[in-house]
Amino acid sequence: MIRLFFICSLALALHAYCMNAQEVDTSTFPRVSIPGTEIRYIRSSIVGDEFKIYIALPTNYRSTDTTYPVLYFPDANVSFAAVTQIARLMQLGNGLPQIIFVGIGYQSADSVSKWWELRIRDLTPIYDSSERGGGGAAKFLRFIREELMPFINKNYRTSADASYAGYSGGGLFGLYVLFHEPDTFQRYIIGSPSIWWGNLVTLKYEADYATKHPNLSARVFMSVGELEERADTTSKMVTNMKQLAKKLLSRRYTSLHLQTIVFDGETHLSGFSIAICRGLRVIYQK
Repeated sequence: MIRLFFICSLALALHAYCMNAQEVDTSTFPRVSIPGTEIRYIRSSIVGDEFKIYIALPTNYRSTDTTYPVLYFPDANVSFAAVTQIARLMQLGNGLPQIIFVGIGYQSADSVSKWWELRIRDLTPIYDSSERGGGGAAKFLRFIREELMPFINKNYRTSADASYAGYSGGGLFGLYVLFHEPDTFQRYIIGSPSIWWGNLVTLKYEADYATKHPNLSARVFMSVGELEERADTTSKMVTNMKQLAKKLLSRRYTSLHLQTIVFDGETHLSGFSIAICRGLRVIYQK
């Protein structure tokens, strides 16, 4: 059965594919671009692939010597513009601090099938035989910690405040990080996480973490759309998120700040922009 993880992946991939397909001769017309952004490429020896890194700098970055917090997120091939512009709009009203945004994308994601393959490879914690793929989350996390973050910290004026935002499969990966290397980030936006993956292995990770650690230090925002479970009852998106949140709260971690919400009337795809907007407000609130 096609799960919501793949529906989201396919929708994002189709968007990226169509955008590439629509490219025409722009010698007469200027291209649309996002000011204050740049692209870097990092070859990962850990994952064995080249990543396309999208970076958005604060509007005052070039005129100051300030250090800035960093927010990392996957799916940058299709979500970079949305995340960056949502945040910049919020910053107009001083709703957010100035942030360096680092989107993780793929140099080789030039087709729907390739995008699908790479996203599943990196964002899922174990191979799922029913879905015929996955299992690269451990390597992807090592890439972030050992290759990407050192590169960003060396080349940009960053503070020690690092955050993460992920949606669907990206939310699943965020939970993997939270229960394996939680100090990677101080703040987490976990949107509509695919907790169902691998026969609910994320719930096992949570239980394993709790048996070995008396505390969990992080500010976490977790959301899901009300209509997601109606669209796909087998994935139990709402039920699983609520179950995980209840478990986390029952641990009574003194340093965990958890806020969850079920967005009324929202589907898996429509919930993306709302999760980012609300999540940014929550994790950076003073």
